[in-house]
Amino acid sequence: MPILKWDENYSAGVKILDDEHKQLIAMINKAYDSVTNMEEDIVLRELVKEMRAYAASHFATEDNLMNTYGYPALAEHLEMHESFAVKAEALNNLVSSGDKVDPVKVFKLLADWLRDHIMKTDKELGKFLNEQGVK
Repeated sequence: MPILKWDENYSAGVKILDDEHKQLIAMINKAYDSVTNMEEDIVLRELVKEMRAYAASHFATEDNLMNTYGYPALAEHLEMHESFAVKAEALNNLVSSGDKVDPVKVFKLLADWLRDHIMKTDKELGKFLNEQGVK
C-alpha cells in the first residue's frame, strides 16, 4: 500500500516537472514497501538504478528549462542536483559491490528530497517558469 499519493500540493505548476516528480513518489512508495514487506534485498538494487536514471533524466529536463529561460537561481539549483546525484551514485556503488544498503537510508534520501527540494526549490522554479509562460 502506498505511503504517498500524488496530489496538487506537490505540483510545481509545470506539467513535465510534475510528471517526473510522480516518478519520485513511486520510488518513495517502492522503498517504503520494500521495508514493510521485508523485500529490501530484492527491491533495493533496482531502486538504486532507478534513482540514478531518474536523477539523470529529470535533472536534464530541469537544467534545460532553467538555461532556456535564464533562471536566476540556476547555480544553486544545479548544486542541489549534483549533491543528490553524488548520493545516488554512492548508493549504487554500495549495491554494485555487494554491500548491504540500509533501506531506511534510501527511503530517507528520497523523502528528504521530496520535502526539501521538490516542495520548496522546484516550486520556486515552477513559479518562475509559469511567469515565463511555461505550463
